[in-house]
Amino acid sequence: MRKLIDELKSLQDETINIVSSVAEKDYQQQFHPDLSPIGWHLGHCIYTESYWIKEQLLGKQCDDASQKSLYVPELSVKQSRSAALPDKGELLEWAYINQSENRSILESITTEKPSHHLLKNDYLFHFLIQHYSQHIETMLMVLTEMQIQNTDTDFSPCKRLKARQANKEFVSIEAGIYNIGSENKNSPYDNEYPPHTIERDSFKIATSPVNNGEYLEFINAGGYSIKDFWSVAGWQWCIATQNTQPHHWRRQNDNLWFGINHKGSYLLEEQQAVHGLNYYEAEAYAKWIGGRLPHEYEWEIAYKYNCIQQTAIVWEWCSNTFHPYAGFSAYPYEDYSVPYFDENHYVLKGGSSFTKEVIKRPSFRNYYTADKRHIFAGIRLVYS
Repeated sequence: MRKLIDELKSLQDETINIVSSVAEKDYQQQFHPDLSPIGWHLGHCIYTESYWIKEQLLGKQCDDASQKSLYVPELSVKQSRSAALPDKGELLEWAYINQSENRSILESITTEKPSHHLLKNDYLFHFLIQHYSQHIETMLMVLTEMQIQNTDTDFSPCKRLKARQANKEFVSIEAGIYNIGSENKNSPYDNEYPPHTIERDSFKIATSPVNNGEYLEFINAGGYSIKDFWSVAGWQWCIATQNTQPHHWRRQNDNLWFGINHKGSYLLEEQQAVHGLNYYEAEAYAKWIGGRLPHEYEWEIAYKYNCIQQTAIVWEWCSNTFHPYAGFSAYPYEDYSVPYFDENHYVLKGGSSFTKEVIKRPSFRNYYTADKRHIFAGIRLVYS
């Protein structure tokens, strides 16, 4: 238990440090319509841990109605969160106090209520650790959007990004019956259960994700202007947005490409896995090159049998929508997974270079709608 408490504290401290490092003028600002202000993420994490520890374990009301209406996502319109946030200093003080209290409660409650269902197999510890981990990655998305809006685009790359032909190195996976889902009893989320077997035909999967140089080849070939590569919905998105490059890519007048991340402008390397792509772009690239996106079962099979590399560099779009496994049961609450079983959210696998290790497991299922490109997502190809 001591190790889990220390891990939780480390993540608590990291969220505090991220918010502390942001200027007052940026703390409350919403930099992207799909992302809350960075201060809201800290407040939400504190409210969430207090709810589960103080209300669910101790049976005590933890906060007032205004905090609940702000920090519970279902009760708070994203566009209204900026104005509702307290001052930065006030939020940080509230965070320090509550995080310390919550850790003390966790240290004592395991002996007072060892039979509580949330403490079985240390479930609540793992739940809170993963919740913080996911929000820290989202906070880095917010910082990236802040840099995209604020960074001086006079950055001069020291070398030109070169287009590359696709490297079609792949491994063959034989047809068979495979295990899917998690058999771990303490850390996974409800949508990773129950573990089950599936029968799958043979397929070939790329050993590594698509890189920047390979994606530049798609751009140079006019990929964003050729309707045949796009689904109907994808082409409608392409026309409506007029996007012609990954979300965080920028170009100098002399055709020098560079990227922007949470720290500012940086040099794009050909061999780095491309990210900043939505499902439509991933799907279009796959069709252009003569491949397809993997079903999440194919991706998980390939990972578990050590057939693919670089699985934690970018989130990798899968071809299927997010769905419940047969026998699914929501736990510890419905709103983590159930609202997203809507046929509009697509699964992503693997994790990015900003994803915490606790999330990087083959059974973990990320999910976003097809148009989202602010996430650190890229492409891995399958060939039938």
